[in-house]
This record gives sequence, structure tokens and C-alpha cells, in this order.
Amino acid sequence: MSLKFRIVIIVTIILLINFAAAGFFMVKNARQALVSEMDSSTQLAKGLLINALPTLRFSNDLGERLKLIVNSVRDTRHIRAWFEDMQGAPLIGEEVTGGFIHKPDAPDWFIKLMEPEAVAFRRLITKGSKSYGYLVVEADPSDEVTEVWRDVQVLFWLGAFFLFLIVSLVYVALRQGLKPIEHLAEALGRLEKGDFSARVETAVVSELTPIQNRFNHMARVLEKTMVENHSLAGNMLAVQETERRDLSRELHDELGPCLFGIRVDLADIERIASEHLLTEVTDKVESVKSITNHIQSLVRKMLSRLRPMTLDDLGLTDALRDMIRNWRDRQPEIDWEWDFVGDCRELADTIQVTVYRIVQECTTNCVRHAKAKHVKVELRLDEENLKVTVTDDGIGLKADLIRGFGLIGMRERVSALGGRIAFDTEEGHGLQVRVLIPLIKDSDKT
Repeated sequence: MSLKFRIVIIVTIILLINFAAAGFFMVKNARQALVSEMDSSTQLAKGLLINALPTLRFSNDLGERLKLIVNSVRDTRHIRAWFEDMQGAPLIGEEVTGGFIHKPDAPDWFIKLMEPEAVAFRRLITKGSKSYGYLVVEADPSDEVTEVWRDVQVLFWLGAFFLFLIVSLVYVALRQGLKPIEHLAEALGRLEKGDFSARVETAVVSELTPIQNRFNHMARVLEKTMVENHSLAGNMLAVQETERRDLSRELHDELGPCLFGIRVDLADIERIASEHLLTEVTDKVESVKSITNHIQSLVRKMLSRLRPMTLDDLGLTDALRDMIRNWRDRQPEIDWEWDFVGDCRELADTIQVTVYRIVQECTTNCVRHAKAKHVKVELRLDEENLKVTVTDDGIGLKADLIRGFGLIGMRERVSALGGRIAFDTEEGHGLQVRVLIPLIKDSDKT
């Protein structure tokens, strides 16, 4: 559960307790006031009755006189009166039910809660030696209970309104107050994904301003550091490729002719030795030729590792085609496919070498580790980006191999160019390596 909902629930509970306490004390005080008023009204009616009873002995019509007395007492507020016979059957006055002449406009549970103990006054009516019945006066809280119930209803609706208003205001305030934290979490997520341009606003909540300022400062430092690292890595790659190109050229131009001269001289020695039947010399020549062939093979491999000669001779797309054709000749059991779109001849040398090395690493992994039956290399070049994708249907990568040295090397090469690389894999369902390199023109560099 989120923090704002917890606080809203706590505030709601506190307000409900407060309103319940207010209602409880309101009803309690109203009941006490009702008891006092009923007692006062009963005492008043009792006094009126006592003053009126002596007039009965002088009355010729006892029933009419009792009716006048009952009606005069019943005009008193919160009082009911009637005359009943000796068996308790009402003779004069309205018949009552449930303790009220008029039932209050309130629920039964509230009536039971508010109804005070009955305060009654009974007087036996006699004339001479004959008893006629009882004159009864009793409190009637109907009107008062109705008034209290209406007050409780008003309190309830006011409480509900203010509860809704307060909870809504608290929720809105919390939502606005916590919004900077949500923005901060979103910005942290962008940092985690490598977007160091993430910033947060600092003018919403003053208490969070120091944290937001420190975050923005940290993001600026990280952004500057990453730009410097990318620039440094790019320069290192450029220097490395320049050194490799120079070393490759020296190996090719210096060591290659020397080895070729050795092979020519060995051929002459072999011819002379065969003409003079010098068997031992022939054997030595064969040994030296074998060593020379091995050295030439090593030199070719070194040249390929230092600087792919086909890249300088053919260009990126043709060099990639040549690489895949070589793999197809060496691994005919694998279905090799390629799809290249765009002219890559104008690309920077560092980008061409990086793409070539990444495809070389990916195809090598497909052959050595993936056990793939189908490999596809795609290249898409537009005005803004260079996209390279290598897909295979092999065994995929295990989670602990995502950080292997070859994959880390590819990631560093791409990062040095300001690009992104992704490895989409599921163990047993192949691997797709996706590379996106932005093309920054010289005029765009600052």
C-alpha cells in the first residue's frame, strides 16, 4: 500500500473516531437534558393536577370535570394525561402505545436509546366513599426525541461532508507533495538505463529541494563523466586502430617480402640439391619450407587480427560478405544469410572496424558455442543511425555468460561510439545481438 493511502486511511480513522465521540457526547447530553426537562414538566403537571382535584367534590358532572382537568394538564409541554378505571382501561384521554402519544420521527433503536425512565403520577379519584378510577400524568418525550434525532442527522451529514472534504484535501495535498518523489524515482530509472540527461524540478516542495539539487548535480557530473569516457574510449579506439594499421602494414610490407624471398631461395636450393643428389640438403630444405609456411600462416592470422585487410581493400559491406562466405565454406552445415542496406563507404574508419569486429565476434560465437543451424546478419544504414543485427537459432546464453569477456568487449566498443547494444536471449531459443550506432557528423560535434 502506498504512503498516501496509508496517511489517508489514518486521517479517515481519526476523523471517524472524532465524529463518533462527538455524536456520543451529543446524544448523552441530550438524554440528560431530556430527563431533566421531563422531570420538570411532570412536576409542573403534578402541581396543576393537585390544585384542580379539590374542585371535583363540588362538581355535579364528574366526567365532564375530569375531562377538563385532563385537557388542561395535557396542554403542558411533554406531558400526557388520561383517566382510567380501576382495571386500568382508559376512559378519558387518548389511548397510548409504546410509551408515546405521538411516536417520534426516529428509528426504534434511537428511541430506545433516548427514552428516559417513565416519570408518572397517579391519583385515585373518589367521591364520597366511591372510587371511580385513576387520573394518570406521565412524561411524553416524543417531540424532544424527534428534535434530538434531527440534530443527530444534521451532525451526521455535516460530518460526512467534512470527512469527504478533509480526506480529499489531504489526498490532493499528499499527491502533490509526493509527486516530486515519483519524478525522482522516474529520473533514477532513467539514470539506471543510461540516460544521464535526466533532471528533476526543484520548485514544488521546499523540503525536497536539497535532495533534488544534489540529484541534478550528480546527474550532471555523471553525464559529463560519461561524455568524457566516451570521448576517451573513442580516442583510444582510434589510436589502437592506427597502431594496428601501422603494425599490420609493416608486417605485410616488411616481413611478407622477406618470407617470400626465403621461399624463393629455398626453391633454388631444393632444385640445386636435387640436381646433385644431395638428399640431406633436400630434407633440410623441406623442413625450412614447412617452418616458413607456418610463419606465413601465423603472419596472416596476425594481420587479420590486427587489421582485416579485406576491410581496407573491399569496404565494410563487401568485407562482411567475404567473412560470411568464408564461414559458409568452412561451416556448410550452417545456413548463413545476410541482408545489407546502405552505402557504408563514407563511414568513419572506427565505426567500420567496430562493426566488423562485432560481427566477427558474433559469428565466431555462433560457430563455437551456439550450435546454431541458421545465422542471419543484417545491416541497415540511414541518415542518422547504423543498425546491425546478428540472429541465430542456437542454444542461447546462460545468465552467467552475459558478462563474458567477448560480450563486454563488444559493449565497450559500441559505448565508445555513443551507441547501444542489446542481447536478446532465452536459454535454448537462440540469441539476437542488436547494435545501434548514431552517426554524428563533424559539424555536429561540439
